Amino acid sequence: MGPAPGGRRLRDQAVHRRAAPGGGPPVRAVTVVLLDAPATLRACLFTLGAQTFALPVATVKEVVDFEEWTTVPRAPRAVVGVANLRGDVVPIVDAQAVLGLPARQRGRRLRTLVVVAGDRTAALVVDAVVGLATVDAGTPPEAGAPAVAAARVEAGGRAALLLDAARLLEALRS
Repeated sequence: MGPAPGGRRLRDQAVHRRAAPGGGPPVRAVTVVLLDAPATLRACLFTLGAQTFALPVATVKEVVDFEEWTTVPRAPRAVVGVANLRGDVVPIVDAQAVLGLPARQRGRRLRTLVVVAGDRTAALVVDAVVGLATVDAGTPPEAGAPAVAAARVEAGGRAALLLDAARLLEALRS
């Protein structure tokens, strides 16, 4: 097939004809066009140390700085504590622990991304929020990448590891 508007290639084309009511001449032909375009998604970029990571925007509810939070005895290693977020108790999760990165000392004030996947919500501790970007679907993560990695992507000239929010929150159970 040939090029379509915007430089995209036509992947498939079909013409459907229907007879008019009463058996008259066919009603005007309708063309259905499917475009072969690169898959992109909007992502929230953040850093942990010198590394850049991304989460799909659809899974990031908000950015919250917690100054008050409570530690939880016998909580999994990655759970820093819990905090009250407008009446909901939300676990605060150390992203570095989940991703297998070296632990660092943190102050009392925590910058977090509130992440939602299905019926689970957690506040993911990050160093900085870079911003939003449109990223291509990317390539599979490299061997040795964290189990919660979905793809390696390019965003705004930065290489980033796109994380799977559902797998990230599921990893907290173990």
